[in-house]
This record gives sequence, structure tokens and C-alpha cells, in this order.
Amino acid sequence: MAAKKQYAAGKRGGYSDIPVFWWIGAFAVALFFVIFPYDRGMFNGYEVGFEKTINSGLIYVLFLLLATAIYLVRKWKLNSHIGILSIAVFLLPLVYWISSWQAVSGYYATYMTLIYAALCALFLAGLYSAQWNGTRAVIEGGIMASGAIIVLLGLFYLFGQMYKQDALWLAHDGYRLTSVFQYSNTYAGYLIALFLAAVYYAAHGSKAYIRLASAALLVPIWLSFMLTYSRGAIVVIPVVVLLLLPFLRLSRQIAYMFYMAVSIGATMIVLGKISSNTASIAAIVQPTAEKAPSTISLFSALPLQSWGLTLLASIITLAAVWLYQAKLDEWIEAKLQKLAQRKLSAIMMPAALVVVGVAAAALLLGIPAVRSLLPDQLAERLANINFQQHSVLERITFYKDGVKAASDYPVLGAGGGAWQAIYEQYQNNPYQSRQAHSFFVQVLVETGWLGLLTLLGLLAYIYFLYIRSYIRHPDLRGSHLVFFIISLSLLIHSAIDFDMSYVYIASLLFVSLGCMLAPFSSKLVIPRLDGFSFKAWQNSIIPSVLAVAAIVMLFTTIQQNRALLIYNDTREKAVLQQSSFQELIDSLDKAISLAPKQSAYSVTKAGWLLQGYEQSQDTGYLTLAGETLDQVSKHEPYSKGYFVYKMTLLQLKGDMEQQLLLADEALIKFPWDITFYEAAMKSYNQARVTAVDGQDTEKAAAYTTRMRDISTEIQRRIDLLATLPPEQQQGRNFAFTETMNAILGSLD
Repeated sequence: MAAKKQYAAGKRGGYSDIPVFWWIGAFAVALFFVIFPYDRGMFNGYEVGFEKTINSGLIYVLFLLLATAIYLVRKWKLNSHIGILSIAVFLLPLVYWISSWQAVSGYYATYMTLIYAALCALFLAGLYSAQWNGTRAVIEGGIMASGAIIVLLGLFYLFGQMYKQDALWLAHDGYRLTSVFQYSNTYAGYLIALFLAAVYYAAHGSKAYIRLASAALLVPIWLSFMLTYSRGAIVVIPVVVLLLLPFLRLSRQIAYMFYMAVSIGATMIVLGKISSNTASIAAIVQPTAEKAPSTISLFSALPLQSWGLTLLASIITLAAVWLYQAKLDEWIEAKLQKLAQRKLSAIMMPAALVVVGVAAAALLLGIPAVRSLLPDQLAERLANINFQQHSVLERITFYKDGVKAASDYPVLGAGGGAWQAIYEQYQNNPYQSRQAHSFFVQVLVETGWLGLLTLLGLLAYIYFLYIRSYIRHPDLRGSHLVFFIISLSLLIHSAIDFDMSYVYIASLLFVSLGCMLAPFSSKLVIPRLDGFSFKAWQNSIIPSVLAVAAIVMLFTTIQQNRALLIYNDTREKAVLQQSSFQELIDSLDKAISLAPKQSAYSVTKAGWLLQGYEQSQDTGYLTLAGETLDQVSKHEPYSKGYFVYKMTLLQLKGDMEQQLLLADEALIKFPWDITFYEAAMKSYNQARVTAVDGQDTEKAAAYTTRMRDISTEIQRRIDLLATLPPEQQQGRNFAFTETMNAILGSLD
């Protein structure tokens, strides 16, 4: 205990002894989480509409990286695991940068390199600024405050006092809560981390107000969690709890499980009525084809009742937490003192939890009378938890297709953003998903086995150091376990969904990984490396390189953000017709010059130029459109916009041979897009008619054979879709169109 007190208040204890950077870093990290999550959780959807907030966050964090690098110029040393990790973590953006050399999406390969550099910057800030209890508490406070705001906003959307598009997502079986993330599964994964962290603070908080404030969050979080209706998250949460409990002593395990049970029980009592109310509220608030979205007063009957029930369940939980702390905690601690000294005591509660969990699952899934106590939508989703449900089969398909894609880019991958660019070429059926639905599969596709193994190696290294330090140094245990809880929860859930595409979620993971190790920094020295003494200027080389890299990435991000702002402004002027056609083209050229690899800008320009030609018949527009599209093909060879506009351009120019070659290329890259089959069939039919008119029977026969081959391929794929399990949806429509049938009929 004396060592723990010394750690908390000894040589690093005086506020005046704490490095200024630790305070700057801690407050910067905390503010990041409070400021940035509200625009779709900084979702990286690989479209220009998602980039504005991400760019702002990148600029913010890259400035933090520059400050960290400057701090490390005098502080960095190689003689510890902390020093090694400070370098090793940047292998991730390095691999992304190397992968960008052969990227199938030039712009997003660079973009992902910048994002991973920012994530590593947050890891580094946490690794150093969270070494003292006070600064670490600032980061913890920022994370929990951000979580409380997100949950509260979600309830306001749920109960109708605020409206945000897709904050309630309309699924086939009803509305699912998404809050600021606009995707219920990721919100559920986030809520797992937040709930388990709040339970930890309720059971371990050093002050009464921390315990009670955390306990007050439990019901709103669990209520929100249940109303996401995420089956995957329901399966994940007991896994995380089982992995977490051995890190708590027996009496804390009991307190932890008691607080979980009370808050979950209190929530489930009111869940049915609240679920019914929210369905009625959604019918009033949510937009339809006949009405615009609206809000409803807090004092209307439905929201007032819902808020009241939530408050009631929270009060019950608070009372239970207070009574346990006041009346039972010390008594249970004393009674279990001898039992807790046994070697296997740490796994007694997890073992009991497995038994209880299996029994509870059997009741929920196997007994209709028990399921009838739950809201219908929730009961139905719980009853459908199995490996043959659509979401499981679809994810398995994603993962298999990801491995197929990676087999063509095995070592370095296809660069950042590769999945959204090439998945259609490798997909088993015509689903639509610009995300691989697994953090690890997406990394594999983007950076190959080198990148995936680098990621797994870093994670293994970090968790090994933390677990070993936690076991060896019980005097240094403390609230940093919450970072272990958060990181573990996010990582496990991200294995089955695309949580890490939300930069906010990925940032929370990397900060947590850094903050986990920070308290043990003094114990992570490697004595064998003490002999490798470097001069001061030699120690400063790597931090200096990092500072230069931060400046270069800052410049790149600011430049890309300027391009985005110009592009958005240009599109707005085009809609409002505030500028001439030439002024709009000139403005687009500015955006393209700043971010030449962003195909969206060039594709938009090409589309406008083709429209300009149709209106003016000025062939100069066709020339410019061709040059613009050629640039797109260099940086984004899988751009659908490129193929659509290039086909149009070749038709206008009458270049039939190039048109046919492009149509065949489109069928290779998008083998499940029926629109490209129709375009190819029309192009070949046009070429056949021209050949017949020119009495070139050989070419006409070749074009006819090609059309029949295309028809055979379409039928083969239709037959393949018929073999899908009945529980798995095929995705987009894939069938012969009327135009195609008419063309094929004319061949007979």
C-alpha cells in the first residue's frame, strides 16, 4: 500500500513536478473526445460527404503529434518498452504508406495513411500524458463525459425531443437506436465498452460522487444498448465480461456483477413500456413520404412517461449501489478474505457466470413464456440468434471474399480504401457493402498479411506488457483498468463489424491502448538496453523525424481539406446557379489541383463537361472530358463513375472498338452489376448492327457470339444465386432486363 501511495503522490505527485506536456496532452485528448463524435462518429465512408469532420479531427491530432514529437526530442529513450512502442506503433501508418504504392484507390490509400498516423499520435499522447494519476483522470473524464453526452443525445432522439437523420434506423422489423453513429451495431459495440467502464467506476470509484455518477449512467446505457437490437453485441458482452473478471479480486467481482445485475434488471422492468412508447413516438417524429420530420415536447404524455420510467430505473439502481457500498461491501470483503487468497479465486466468478449465462440463454431462447416478457422486436431477434441467420451468413461471405481479394495482393495489400474499391470484383453474390464488416479483414485487404501481422503483433505486445505488469505490480493497479476494458470491448466487437471505420471509435481504442501502459512506464525499463547509451542528439533523431513527418502530414491534410471546401462550395453554386459554367469548371480545377487523386472531383468535372457538350455541341468539352477521365483511371481504376462517363464519351465520339474493350473491362471489375451487362449487350448489339450494315459477316458473327457468352454468364450467375442458403439475401437485383431480352430475341 505504501508503494501505491508513493506512486500516486510521491516523486510525480506534486502538481508542480508534472511536465507541462502531460497536462496539455491529457486535456487535448479529453477535448478530442468531447468535440468530434457528433457528425456520424467521424465515419470514414470513403466518400467526400464524410470527410469534413474527419479532416478537422486529423488537423487537430496532427498538431498534437507535432507537440508530442517536440516533447520527445529531449525525453525519448530506447531503453524501455515505452520507448520501443513509441517507434513500433508507427509501423502501422508506414505499412499503409508502403501499400499505397500499389493502391487501387490512390486518394484513400493516402487518406488511410493519415488516419493511422493520427491514431498512433493519440496512442503516443496517451502513453506519455497518462503516466500520472491526475492527468490520466482528465482523459478518463473526457471519455466518460463524451459517452454520457452521446447516450443522452440518443435518448433525446429516441424520445422525440430532438431529430437527427438516421439516429433511429428503420430496419425491416422496426426502428433501431443509433444515436450520433447512425449505425446501430457500432453504437451497440460502443455501449458495451461504455457500460462495462461505468460499472467499473461504480464498483471501484475512489470517491462517492464518482461511484454514484457512474451508477446513474448504467440504466440509460443499458436501455440504449437493448434498443439497438444488436444480436452480435448481445453475444459479445458476456465474452468481454468473462475476460475482464479475472482482473478483479473476488469481492470486486461480486460487486461488479451485482451492479450489472441490478441495472440490467431495473432496465428490463421498464423496457417493454419504453419500447412501446418509442414506437409510437417514432410514428409522430420520423419523416415519411407524406410528412417532414418533427419533434415532440418533453411534457407530452409518451416522452414524459418514458423519461420518468428511465429515471425510476436509475433511482432504483442508485439506491442499490448506495446500499451495497454502505451496508454490504465491507462485510462481503471480510467474509471472502480467506477465500480470496486461494489461487483459483479469480476464476470462481467467471466459472459461475458461464453456468448462469448458459441457463439464462436457455430460458430466453428456449421458453416462449420467458420471451413473451420482452418487447416483441427484441424477443424475435433473440430467438433468431443462430449461425444460419442472414447477418451471420452475410458476414461469413464478406470474410471469404476478403481473403479472395487479399490472395491477389498477399504481401502489401491493395492500399487503404481497397475494400470499397475492389470488393465487387471478388464478391460471391451482389451484396452492397463498402465495409468488410471486420476490422481485421479490412486491414488484410488494405495492407496484406504484412499489415495484419504487424497489427496483431503490436496488439499482442501491448496486451502482454499490460497483463504482465498488472500481475507483477499489484501496488500500481488502479483505474487504468478501465482502458483495458474499453480497448478489449472495442476490439472484440470490431472483429465482427466495421466499428474501426468510425475514426472516433478507432481513436478511443488507440488512446486506451496507450493509457493502459502509461501507469507502468517506470516498470517497463529494459535493463539490457541500458548499456546502449546514445548522445543527446542521437536520441533526438527519431522524434525529429516524427516532427518532420507530422508537418508534412499536416500540410497534406490542410491541402486536401482546402480542396474539399472548394469542391463543396462549387457544387453548392452549381445547385443555386450562382456561377457560369466556365467559372464552375475553373473552381473544380482548383480542387483537382490540390487533391489530384480524389476521383470524385474529376468524375464530377467529366460529368459536367459531357452535359456542356450536349448543350453546346462544342467538341472541346469532349476532349477535356477525355483528359479528365484518363486522370481518374490512373488514380482510381475501379471508379464506377469513370466507367459510366467513359462509355458515354466513347459513344459520343463513335469509338466503337474502345467502347467494347471498356465494356469487357467493366464486366471483369463489376461482375455482379447487371447495369454493366446491359450496357455491354447494347454496345455489342450496336457493333453487330453496324457490321451487318457494312456486310462484315465475320465481325457480326463474333459480336453475336460475345453477346451469347454474356447471356450464358448471366444465367450461370443467376443459377449460382439459387444455391444461396434461404436465410441469406442475395443483395442487389441480378436478372435479365427487358432491353437485354429484346436484344437476345433479335439474334434468333
